[in-house]
Amino acid sequence: MWAQLALSSSMATTTLVSMCIRTVAQNMDVLEERVCDLPASLLKDLLPHLNMFYLDRIEKVALLKRVSTSLQVAWAAKWRDLNRTWRCKLKFMQPEENWKQKCLESLFHMVLFRKTQVHNILSNLSEYAVLTMSAEHVRVLSLTVAGQGGCRLASEELRPILSILEKRVRCLRLFDAMALLKQGRKDILFVLHRLLDHGSVTEVVLKRTPDCFLFSWITSRCRRPPRIDSQASAAPDTWDTCRNEDLWTEEGPSAPKCPRLDLCMDEKSCCKFSPSCSVSGQCHVGKIHSLDLEVRSLATVSRLLPSWLCLHSLHLYGTQPLWKDDVADFVVSLKKLFLNPCCSLRELSMGNVCSRNLLAGLLAACPMLPSLSLDINLPQDNRTTPGQNLQFKQDTELSLEKLSLKSTEIQTVENFPSVLQRAPKLSNLHVTGIRHAHLLLHTLPESNPLLKVLILEDINLADCHQEIINLMENSILEELSLKDCRLLEKCREKKDFLVPFVVAVRGLCSLHSLSLCQNRLATSVIEIADLFFGDCPSKITKLDLSSNFILPADLLEFAQRIEKYHPAQRLTLDLRFNPLDRDPKAKGQAMKKLLPFCNILTDDWDSRSTMADHVSVM
Repeated sequence: MWAQLALSSSMATTTLVSMCIRTVAQNMDVLEERVCDLPASLLKDLLPHLNMFYLDRIEKVALLKRVSTSLQVAWAAKWRDLNRTWRCKLKFMQPEENWKQKCLESLFHMVLFRKTQVHNILSNLSEYAVLTMSAEHVRVLSLTVAGQGGCRLASEELRPILSILEKRVRCLRLFDAMALLKQGRKDILFVLHRLLDHGSVTEVVLKRTPDCFLFSWITSRCRRPPRIDSQASAAPDTWDTCRNEDLWTEEGPSAPKCPRLDLCMDEKSCCKFSPSCSVSGQCHVGKIHSLDLEVRSLATVSRLLPSWLCLHSLHLYGTQPLWKDDVADFVVSLKKLFLNPCCSLRELSMGNVCSRNLLAGLLAACPMLPSLSLDINLPQDNRTTPGQNLQFKQDTELSLEKLSLKSTEIQTVENFPSVLQRAPKLSNLHVTGIRHAHLLLHTLPESNPLLKVLILEDINLADCHQEIINLMENSILEELSLKDCRLLEKCREKKDFLVPFVVAVRGLCSLHSLSLCQNRLATSVIEIADLFFGDCPSKITKLDLSSNFILPADLLEFAQRIEKYHPAQRLTLDLRFNPLDRDPKAKGQAMKKLLPFCNILTDDWDSRSTMADHVSVM
């Protein structure tokens, strides 16, 4: 046994081993080579005390000692230290996130844009050393006006960092392009050119509507590259969107043109910056497969869309409502794109749209579209008038496999049932905010027999219990999410619904993921444990019980049942955003019983400092 050291009464009692661990962590520059001699148990205790530099360097030893889980926990803690708003971000992150990559990616941006001083995080390393280490892990690069980070990447000092980013970055996020160009046009264009045309970027996000030249220049990479005649005496124009017709801001010959910006980045100047750009040859033009745009209007997008043959995924969000006439022109252009046999578009997403007929209109124009996501946001002043029901051709069968629809009322979406009835291949459906769910739940079992993923969010299902049970008994669902659906709101006895629901879930052998997030389960969580009771227990491996006002005493009783039923498969259990801090002792007892059977997702949520617990029981 390790002897305990009696410290002064003002200090907490600590052990000799913990003192040694801290000493090792503080002297890793000398002791790093000897860490491999530590037993796994001590190495596991050492990890939380190391800084990011040594966590990175010790990774091979940690994997060899089979403490990779503890390593990820340590990286997750470092990520939380970097991100003050980590509690909000955590809601949108997956349990299997690569925390090391997320952490070092955040660190890179903070240092590049000078949002923090290096010595506050890694006192023994220079800024250049930190950027070099973290750049290897940047997959999504965000360029903003803060700290002139974009311009700094073009400097001679950080040119090697840019070379690393060319190989690693897959997604480029560009915020406020006009302001960026004002900072340093030549430098920004050079950085963009290197990342897009010499790098691995295939996804681009443009926010706050960039100027029309930069928009045309970037989106030219959504086209298929032209064939190059090797016998031509002159090299073709690699910046093909600089042609006059691509600089129009609106449709029509009388519309004003964008002022042509000086490219500043011809091949000679690119070669001057980087030897890999040959003067005698031509710079490679990259390909953009995914485009995410904030737009004021769809006019420019509609004009260019038919030429975007390389595009696999298009996401559009209106900074102001996208009205019917604007959307109608877009649908025409989209149809032209799909008529081209070289069209690659498989996923379309549109947000802040004010058009009742858009769902059916898009699918009638492009019946071969596999994935569609719409956020229909009709104003409260009823400025839109009901559209006429669009009649599909009698033999029309949609290729739709994935559909996401957000709307305040089912009546605002014309032809929704008709769309479902004509989409026999539909396997993934996400519906948010509709007022009347009976029709939807009645339609699914018969019209969409291949449905595997169903996500219903912010929908009142208090009167749809029988429809839910019927769906469970007549489906092959693999994932079911009923988030904020007020499931128990009208139950005199909550067991009246939960008992048959649990029986139906146990009978659905294909189901492996169930989310009941934000349904005010509270003490009823105890009945949910019965999913794993009996001779034919549920096959669920992921269970989300977050934001349900589950108290420690209720969790303890839930854990006792889980311990008794002894699930055959290990369960990933999400308990985040529950007031488990109310009784730390009961929480600890519950966790101890659950850990042999569950990978638990929890947090340090302080329920007493928020109104969330009050809202949960309203």
